[in-house]
Amino acid sequence: MQNKPNITENVLSNPISPFSRIQGPIFIGRTWREYKKMFNLEFEKLSKMKILDCASGASSFRAHSAENGIDVTAVDLMYTKSAEDLCIKCKEHLKILVESLKKIEDKFDWKFFSDADELQHSRNIACKEFVSDYINYKGKSYIPADIKDLPFHDGSYDLVLCSHLLFIYDHRLDYEFHLKAVKEMLRVTKGELRIYPLVKNHGVKSKFVERIMEDVSDVKMEIVRVDYEFRKDSNEMLRIVKK
Repeated sequence: MQNKPNITENVLSNPISPFSRIQGPIFIGRTWREYKKMFNLEFEKLSKMKILDCASGASSFRAHSAENGIDVTAVDLMYTKSAEDLCIKCKEHLKILVESLKKIEDKFDWKFFSDADELQHSRNIACKEFVSDYINYKGKSYIPADIKDLPFHDGSYDLVLCSHLLFIYDHRLDYEFHLKAVKEMLRVTKGELRIYPLVKNHGVKSKFVERIMEDVSDVKMEIVRVDYEFRKDSNEMLRIVKK
């Protein structure tokens, strides 16, 4: 996914990381149902919006939204690759994730998914939906881009979403990366930006959340509780509204 860090050194810095066996960028996807929960989305209110999903990976949010008449553009650095390559990568990374999760199940919350097998089943479906949509809309609705330098005009979108990139990797992506990414995503929205999650492993909130709230001006910010929690204490998102 978008600038997801190389994980080869994570074994030492983050010994319980389920991705410690993956080399290079992590490429998995979330289901549209997860998006609905993570970002407090009411799909019936999205039909008149233009939405940008940053660091989308193999998520099914764009595909499901399009089927329901919702205008979503997905952005990820990996979108230069073929659908076949991304499908293989997604399945490989998901298999590694699930094998690792089964060894540390007590570190995660299993209310949304009953267990790791259900997670694998649901996210494999999301991957298939993504691939089918990607084949038809690569280069149109799936855009390869860096979220620090988005190829869109100011105020192009009503709502920008960013999932599982910022804050969660603050041990690998420095504060300058976070600040530039937030400012750039705010540049292309005329409405608001929502970021999820705010925590890393062990339910520890990223130290960058407070700094972003202090350093980004001319916006309204709030930490909002959401009805989704997989990592411990990951039931909050950051909502940033343009004034």
